[in-house]
Amino acid sequence: MAAKRMRLAQRRKSAGYSQEKLAERLGIERSTVVRWETAESEPQPWVRPKLAAALKVTLDELQS
Repeated sequence: MAAKRMRLAQRRKSAGYSQEKLAERLGIERSTVVRWETAESEPQPWVRPKLAAALKVTLDELQS
């Protein structure tokens, strides 16, 4: 699980987003991105396609 969250942070950084900018793009709070990256919560189903598009990955890659 921790490795999955580290990959999320790495993908975000590789895509050139700060936590704040990614949150803005997705229409969510920055604290939500922080919770995803610290494995406190998972992205909601409605936001996953937007998140994958922002990070330029497929949904399958996002969930692996």
